[in-house]
Amino acid sequence: MATKRQLKLGDAIAKITKALHIPHCEKCEQRRIILNEIKTLGMKETIRRLKAVGIYASEKKSGNSWSVEEIVEKMEDCCEEK
Repeated sequence: MATKRQLKLGDAIAKITKALHIPHCEKCEQRRIILNEIKTLGMKETIRRLKAVGIYASEKKSGNSWSVEEIVEKMEDCCEEK
């Protein structure tokens, strides 16, 4: 009997960034590992852990949501900070 494997959030983001040809750096890997545990950790603990390793980006100051272009730009910027 085949079981359906659930895709974890961190893995999903990693697959999307790979498809967009965005490099995967050490910070990206830390984010992937933390986000993969969101189901067991909960939102508050996940955000706390992301902040602890310096990966968490708070909401935009204007209160508006992020556009897709802004999200991709932030992901690309992550790997350029070397």
